[in-house]
Amino acid sequence: MGKLRIPDSTDRLTSRQREFLSALTDLYVARGQAVSYEDVADEMKVSKWTAYDILHDLYERGFLKIQHALTPGRGRSRVLYAPEWDLGAPAPARQSDGTTETTALAWLREKVDQYSMHTTSDSMRILARAIIGEGNPFRVVLSVCVLLVLFAGAFEMDMEQLIHVRRFIASTLSSGTILGVLGEAMFSMMCDEQWLMEKLNLPPESISQFAMCEQSFRSSMTRLSEGDRRVMVSVVRKAVMP
Repeated sequence: MGKLRIPDSTDRLTSRQREFLSALTDLYVARGQAVSYEDVADEMKVSKWTAYDILHDLYERGFLKIQHALTPGRGRSRVLYAPEWDLGAPAPARQSDGTTETTALAWLREKVDQYSMHTTSDSMRILARAIIGEGNPFRVVLSVCVLLVLFAGAFEMDMEQLIHVRRFIASTLSSGTILGVLGEAMFSMMCDEQWLMEKLNLPPESISQFAMCEQSFRSSMTRLSEGDRRVMVSVVRKAVMP
């Protein structure tokens, strides 16, 4: 299985790129397999080279993955494209913004499954280091969303002393407010020395790491578009309330 890549931003796609992404996704879902740029060209009524250029750009931006299929009798491989989500999973419904939300949700669930193999303490520390070292604000906040899902699953009772997670996620507050409050509630506990030692069995020195993680989250939140924030909230909602 290929590693899922997360697009930089939902706002960087033109309407034309979204049309091609949607067309490819529809073809992929209908056929259950990767499709060629010639297939998409036929669907969109454009030249195959136009389709190739647009699809390859979507691949470079992280929205698509490439597969190579051998062509019988021709001695070379054929380039095929598929949406950047787990090919082994059931094909998800296409969102109104293309596959961005679908991709983010698949990535988040993959990471949650991956970190579930570690202890909660190890998962928190590993994720915190990854968040601190990440320079892309979209990935920073999405990684914090992974942390939120793991945290809510392990410490739901503790979280509910501050906020009812499921009820809050389902509220009509702005996406920025929902993410901000959830993040602040989580980090406030992770940066509490007594809670840290009792619940995670980590030394007080770990507080500085989680504080840096929180700072990166706050900074990244200010750089996200409202569309990106809505994607994040929807992803967390579906992960916490499947």
